[in-house]
Amino acid sequence: MEGSGRSSERYETGLVSRDDTPYVLITNGWGPGFDSHTVSWEGTSFTVESMSGAAGSMGQPASYPTVFCGRYSVMEVPDCGLPAPSGSITSLRTGWRWAKNGNEGEYNAAYDIWMGNGTRLQGYLMVWLRDPPSYQPAGQPNPAHQGVTVANVPGTWNIWNGMVNGLPIVNWVRAEGNDSYEIEFDVMDFVRDAQTRGLSVPGDQVNAVAVGFEIWEGPITNLKSLDFYVDVN
Repeated sequence: MEGSGRSSERYETGLVSRDDTPYVLITNGWGPGFDSHTVSWEGTSFTVESMSGAAGSMGQPASYPTVFCGRYSVMEVPDCGLPAPSGSITSLRTGWRWAKNGNEGEYNAAYDIWMGNGTRLQGYLMVWLRDPPSYQPAGQPNPAHQGVTVANVPGTWNIWNGMVNGLPIVNWVRAEGNDSYEIEFDVMDFVRDAQTRGLSVPGDQVNAVAVGFEIWEGPITNLKSLDFYVDVN
């Protein structure tokens, strides 16, 4: 792990690395109900030391502190292997560990996978490892795809799909109360799962893979992302 820092800025950006692969950390207090936070990081691990805020009037999270690989919301980023054409990817392995440290409130723990043409975002895939009590993914629960499994991926998922920001989104969501604190998978298995179910998102490239906590309501204290990696082959 390399690259460390600590900030209370709403939109601080930090360049970090894990095993010589570069990533970007963003504190990302983007929601209209954001109040304040302090985030510290070392490599791809980070801690939401404190956070206060509330959901926006349209249900937006107050913040989404995030680490990512690829072309995401910060456009000038180092080359970590993404974006990459889906057809050229043999595997896109990723893993994440996190710890709630007593935080039982209104936040998720989620992958955010941006699909597009390498520069332009065309759709979202999200993998929720935690479903909070009062807030849900964008779109609607798909009644044909509840309690499903994804090839080569542990656990069962409820799929929500629809539109967000005018773009299609597919969400795979752990059932509420069944948080998953550690996972490894091939991102392409979720891409193929969406295609098999007729829920595919436009875009022939994987633009970025991100992890973090969408936080709708504070207070949050000492919420930790322990480790995250992306390995593009």
